[in-house]
Amino acid sequence: MSIEQQLVEAFERDSRKCPSDLDDRIVAEYRQQLMLQRGEPFMSTKRKMPKFVLLAVVFVMLCGFAYAGSKLLFTDNKEKLSVSYQTEQQLQFKQEDVTRIRGSLAEVKAQLNPGETAVVYLKDYDREVQGSPIVYGINQPAVLPLDTWKAALQERSIGEKLPDTFLGTFKLVEGMETSPYQFSFGVDGYKLLDEMKAESKKSGSGMLWRKTDAAQDLIKTYTSVYRNAANESLYLTWQIADGAPGVKALQLVPPNTIYEDIKIGGLTAHYLMDDQSLFGESPKHQDVTWLSEAGGKTVAYHVQTDSQAMTKEQLIEAAKSLF
Repeated sequence: MSIEQQLVEAFERDSRKCPSDLDDRIVAEYRQQLMLQRGEPFMSTKRKMPKFVLLAVVFVMLCGFAYAGSKLLFTDNKEKLSVSYQTEQQLQFKQEDVTRIRGSLAEVKAQLNPGETAVVYLKDYDREVQGSPIVYGINQPAVLPLDTWKAALQERSIGEKLPDTFLGTFKLVEGMETSPYQFSFGVDGYKLLDEMKAESKKSGSGMLWRKTDAAQDLIKTYTSVYRNAANESLYLTWQIADGAPGVKALQLVPPNTIYEDIKIGGLTAHYLMDDQSLFGESPKHQDVTWLSEAGGKTVAYHVQTDSQAMTKEQLIEAAKSLF
């Protein structure tokens, strides 16, 4: 019996363990773009693989079938968007390695123009998750000043609550149509990675990078940036799904991520903290996230910070002020 047939039979036999709505969209999104945020969603276009094999792979990832080293933290489901967070052992690094990777990404970022994105090949950290390479990269956000940002949100009919301050000390200063903790790459990403791997073998270079096309995201992202007198940052990010229903995102996070469910405004929100973030001003990343649904759209809220000083309680208090 072929491995494909074994996977199919195992998928059919154990399908009761997993939600029944694993649909074509998550199949289409699985492989083409592996996005690394220390947990970033798999969002992709189709590859030429049999659908039943892809379904089996997705089943493995979401349900833990024959998939060692992972743990499903939570899944939130709404009509337009479903979000799952799962730990991944391959995202576990030593702190000195986190420092090296962050330094390499910062070096590349300094050479990008606003709005540009680059795929980065790091020879010493060439790893795979379920047969797909971890793709490192960085974007240089096109940051808009406050008045321009508010005008842009109004022009795009974004009506989510936008406070002028958080916690009395963090003031709204600017915004950007991306996430500070997200790297997404276009359909040329894997090709560029293969090219850099081949070049690295010839030249011996441990770090190479190439600019990549912008990703065609199914979710629109808007981030408002808040800062205090100490120049610490707090980010309010909306990821808005307002198109066809059933968009699914799988976020992978390091296995040492601290996770806790919390109640805010009658909803179940999720607090996550890890100290291995590759993005932001520090490797400490805290996030309070939840899904909300209204007006024919689903919004994933994120109240995040890279501040070393902010406590969990303070971040949760900031999130509560949105209700």
